[in-house]
Amino acid sequence: MAIPHYTSQSHGSKREKFIAQFCAAVTSHMAHGKVSLEAIAQEFYITRGQLNRRIKAELGITAQQLSLQVRMNHAKQLLLTNDELTVADVAFQCGFEDATSFSRAFHRAFSMSPSEFRNDEIE
Repeated sequence: MAIPHYTSQSHGSKREKFIAQFCAAVTSHMAHGKVSLEAIAQEFYITRGQLNRRIKAELGITAQQLSLQVRMNHAKQLLLTNDELTVADVAFQCGFEDATSFSRAFHRAFSMSPSEFRNDEIE
């Protein structure tokens, strides 16, 4: 599950900058709880439909799918770098409302549970 490596400081195209700004907005929203694509779209002064169309045109995936990729990659980093965090802690820090939905999403993305991922990487 690779996320484009765009940064807001990159000298890429306007589209690349938009994707980088979207990823940064998802990350910012994660820190404050649930990720709302509606709220992110409002930050860009566009509708959720327009947000989705722009991301789909650039990457071929929906805004929801890109948001999930950002959140799952953040979850992997947290699982690898902070073994004091529980799976529930990681879930909440990645914008999930509960550990069960996070674990299901993680398993769909990586074909293993968050705990299995953490244990495999530590060994």
